Amino acid sequence: MSRPREDSVPTKSSRSATSNDAGPLDAVKLELAIVLGLVLGIVIVVFRLDMGHGVELALLALAGFGAGGWLAWRTRAATRRQLRGRAADPGTAASTPADRERH
Repeated sequence: MSRPREDSVPTKSSRSATSNDAGPLDAVKLELAIVLGLVLGIVIVVFRLDMGHGVELALLALAGFGAGGWLAWRTRAATRRQLRGRAADPGTAASTPADRERH
């Protein structure tokens, strides 16, 4: 029984279907991970400290709204940058039909 030669066996690279370009939301994804870690730390500290329920709820609400607001702001900024890039090149397939009608 002979083994097939290794150079005759077709192989597919795992990177062939993906691009190495950083997407417009990659920075936001990283910040999401950081914010989740910070909020988890705040939750642990709040539950370890013996404060009134109102103070604990206020701290958790402040952390949640602050983190959510930060991520929403960063996501909107990233999508605006992406849309501005598309508007600069109206002939791309990624542009929306409304964008093409304006030009």
